[in-house]
Amino acid sequence: MRPTSRMVFRVSLLLILSAIGFGCRIQDLQYEPRTTPEQWCQLRPCVNIGGSIVNEPLGSFLVFLLAILWIASGVYFLKNHNAQKSRRWLGVALVLGGLGAAQAGISYQAFSYALKCAGKEFCTLTNGFEVGYSVTQAVSVSAMLTAVAIACTAGWFRKALVAYCILNAVIYVIITIIGITQPNKTLLSFEVLMLFALPGILFVILVSGIQYLRKRKPLDGSLLVAALLLVLVNAAYFTYYGAGITATLYKNGQGFYFSENDVLHVGMIFWLFYVVKTVGKHLRDFDSASPGS
Repeated sequence: MRPTSRMVFRVSLLLILSAIGFGCRIQDLQYEPRTTPEQWCQLRPCVNIGGSIVNEPLGSFLVFLLAILWIASGVYFLKNHNAQKSRRWLGVALVLGGLGAAQAGISYQAFSYALKCAGKEFCTLTNGFEVGYSVTQAVSVSAMLTAVAIACTAGWFRKALVAYCILNAVIYVIITIIGITQPNKTLLSFEVLMLFALPGILFVILVSGIQYLRKRKPLDGSLLVAALLLVLVNAAYFTYYGAGITATLYKNGQGFYFSENDVLHVGMIFWLFYVVKTVGKHLRDFDSASPGS
């Protein structure tokens, strides 16, 4: 990472940890509609393993597999950067994405009962793992856009995109700190995360798309396809969620549980394979890209 990026990451982490340690009140937020521990296990599988409740075995396997693959893919780009800053930044983005997926798996799936419901009258809404997930995902998207900016642009436009990435990450961290110290469920919501993450994905589509239309380079085409696949995977998630398929398949603790999160994680696994095999084949900095790259 460049010194500026290291500073932003360390300051962001310090601010989050300080807020959690000294002013965190997110345990005051309750899951809505109000849900008892018993009701929690009617909405999703709860498996007793050695006296501890583990949730969603299949979903937990998928999300932790995704986390491992995500981090491994990031390490691959970091180790095989070939002196290309774009490859380093994509590696950072993927490692952060993997860390976020692991945190999501811990709290949203595998240990959701233990973290949100055990010993409580009503289940709580969120916790530090979910805050960590949101922050790492937001910073991951900024790192991904930075990689694309270095691979597809130069001059003032590249500087503007990188500045946007830094500003976007810092503002989201500040909003998160406000959300966990107030507390405020809206500021900690998935919708606000998407508000900060989605423009980054759209910028990737715009930048790589314009470059591909102009020069027809495989690099630009692969980045464009990767971004569109990411949009498609998220569209599948929201479509599955909006259709209420999870509740249809699993009612009152009975049936087959395959949630919208599982749809997302399966889609992201295939997306990762495309990024490593296709984007990884072409990715290099704009300044050093050959005409046929």
